[in-house]
Amino acid sequence: MAFSFIILLSIILALIGVRVIIDWNKLRKAPGPALAGFTDLWRAYQQYNGTMRDRLLDLHAQYGPIVRYGVRCVSISDPEVIKVVYGSRAGFISANSYEVLRGHQNGEDIRTLLSTRDEKQHGALRRSVANAFTPTAALDYEKWIDVTIGDLLESLTKKPKFDLVPMIVWYSMDAAARFSFSEPLGCLAAEGDIGGTIQMIRSHFEHWTRWASYPWIERIVHRNPILSPTVRSPSSVAIAATARLKDRTSSAGVSKEGKEVDVAPDLLERFLEARKEYPSLSGPGIIGVLVSTIAAAGDTTAVTITATLFYLLKNPEFLKKLEVELADASIHEIPTFAEVSKLPYLNAVIKESMRVFPVTSFPMERLVPPGGAEIAGMYFPEGTTVGCLPAAIHLNKDIFGEDVNIFRPERWLISDREQLRIMEAAHMGFSRGKRNCIGQNIAMLSMKKVIPALINKFELTLVDPEASLKADYTPNVALLEPIHVKSEIKS
Repeated sequence: MAFSFIILLSIILALIGVRVIIDWNKLRKAPGPALAGFTDLWRAYQQYNGTMRDRLLDLHAQYGPIVRYGVRCVSISDPEVIKVVYGSRAGFISANSYEVLRGHQNGEDIRTLLSTRDEKQHGALRRSVANAFTPTAALDYEKWIDVTIGDLLESLTKKPKFDLVPMIVWYSMDAAARFSFSEPLGCLAAEGDIGGTIQMIRSHFEHWTRWASYPWIERIVHRNPILSPTVRSPSSVAIAATARLKDRTSSAGVSKEGKEVDVAPDLLERFLEARKEYPSLSGPGIIGVLVSTIAAAGDTTAVTITATLFYLLKNPEFLKKLEVELADASIHEIPTFAEVSKLPYLNAVIKESMRVFPVTSFPMERLVPPGGAEIAGMYFPEGTTVGCLPAAIHLNKDIFGEDVNIFRPERWLISDREQLRIMEAAHMGFSRGKRNCIGQNIAMLSMKKVIPALINKFELTLVDPEASLKADYTPNVALLEPIHVKSEIKS
């Protein structure tokens, strides 16, 4: 019996060894850490410890545009990866790591635009809600953002010193809830995380970090019906969205917030209109898109606004140029989007901030389709996970110049149209292709309004002029560390 067990164990180990060698051999030409070619533990360790971003940047500096960071995972910093991998007709689908982003409640998976890997399902969901996110539709939500900016300005008038990071998160969460279903979460009023919504968002991304390297284990642990899948209580934002959906579908009249924006449409209203044309847009689908939209505002939009303000305060000469542009435009205290949407220097400031500090900490992974693909001069077989870390593209000296690590808005104000085209094509601020950020028009609306409003209203300075922008890169969306500022109301 013991001898038979030894034989069986030897066979199993031999098969595992053969599989490891085969997997290593498929990508043997891709340089990278030796351990990463044999096990995804290297990748898991880097993600879990928040070092994946910096390690990949170092590896690209050492090895060039192609770096292997997992058994079947390759990071590519050549801008060619954008059109080949993320193009609308490229055939690359989201990698298995996105499976762990699916919400799970009442024994069922709740899919969002980010977590839906099936291209037909993703396309159908995106088409059903797309009209709610067009540039024209975004303007309909402007008054909801105006009300929230007013709340932010009022709150800051009482604060000679504050931490910029949570203030902008609270603003973004309240604004997103308002344009989503006409009701703020109350974060600004309470100056805190109402109902644990912000923590829910961060926990969701921490879950991604924890399991992205081994999604099949996450499926066993959290989604196996035999082992009883993890039961998660719905967040306060999901409860609020569900209640508003029930109100809208069960009564003829809906009272919103009792302010001048009562007649302004919101995302929920748009989705209910869309359901007439797209009956497949179910209640859970609507809630999923609403919650993910608010989550995006609470992480990516808030981080970008905060980083932009930090860079301006860190570089007073750039802040002064923006102040002059805003003064020349004679904008209101809470500017209209028409007043600020086409201001060249404001556009350059935001674009440069998104370039220097992209919020994504991991490569945006896609699976190579049947037949394989050649990218950046190397062939990758079907099933390989390929993608780019936005920071690796944004810090490419061949595209953005030798001073890529420097925040310099003038980079985007040159007269060389061909160089501008090349830089624009390499900018990954809102991702690219058919899975780009559907809410980018609303995000830009918010950023272009709140940044000028703060700069025009207050004289902001860093408490520590030598401070640097620091972040925790453990979750896939970076968490900024405190940024303490001093504030005086401008006369």
